[in-house]
Amino acid sequence: MNYKPAELDGLQLAQLQQFESELRKQTAIDIVVVAYQITAEPEGSGAAASGK
Repeated sequence: MNYKPAELDGLQLAQLQQFESELRKQTAIDIVVVAYQITAEPEGSGAAASGK
């Protein structure tokens, strides 16, 4: 599987940032959440094709 940064709209991004803020308050640790989405692998480029 391949991943790329998730395409979030303004509201979704704000929700993610709010979640980060809540985690920081709960843990006293500077936490950053990263969102990725799965992308389709091009034919023949998977681990099996490369022998891995």
